[in-house]
Amino acid sequence: MDMDNVWEKIKKSLRDGAVMSAEKIEEYTKVGKLKIDEMSAKRKIERNFLDIGERFYDLAQDAREADAGGDLVVTKAIENIRSLYAEIAEINEKIKEVHKAARKDVADDADAGV
Repeated sequence: MDMDNVWEKIKKSLRDGAVMSAEKIEEYTKVGKLKIDEMSAKRKIERNFLDIGERFYDLAQDAREADAGGDLVVTKAIENIRSLYAEIAEINEKIKEVHKAARKDVADDADAGV
């Protein structure tokens, strides 16, 4: 086997590896940011649950737990939680899109012989 041929194969292999690494780094960076957004939304949900619990406790102390369902603080916290769950669903869809795009890029590169 010709030494130049071996050297060309090694260079191509290194180039392919570098391209693949850069694509994976980009994918993981995007997914990492989305995961941080997801964690932030989950923390906000936890805070809203805490607000609801605290408010129910306050209402129970005043013997008004029957009124808790119509309480403005409770209602607002429930609305926030619903909104945040929708936000998390959107984030998870974006993560799927990033992974799908990355797989498509890898397939396209393989088809192109890169």
